[in-house]
Amino acid sequence: MKKFLTWVSLGVIFVAGLYACITMAAMPRTYEGQNANVSVYDLRQDPASYDDSTADGAAAVIVQQNLEKTHAVNDVTSIVFDFRGYDTMGEAFILITAVAGSMVILFTHKEKKKEDGKDEK
Repeated sequence: MKKFLTWVSLGVIFVAGLYACITMAAMPRTYEGQNANVSVYDLRQDPASYDDSTADGAAAVIVQQNLEKTHAVNDVTSIVFDFRGYDTMGEAFILITAVAGSMVILFTHKEKKKEDGKDEK
């Protein structure tokens, strides 16, 4: 019965994943490639002059207002550490907590095995 439920669960997950992939493939593309009219050098020198008529709202805000709001030259760094700093700190805290909890469980199990072995002798 346990093997049957395992296979049914895996089948449901597979079918749901396949459905999601087919649905996403049928959606219209949101990125059509890089705009050939954009000069990366000019964009870096003067972000305020960036033509954002084809960019979505988030891209326009990031490129145009990044230097004013964060004083960071690199857009990725400003997003990760300024806009999403608390989120990144929370993810790091969760990772450290998970590693510490795993270590406590593993070392407690080893200590119990050592104590059981000493009592038998």
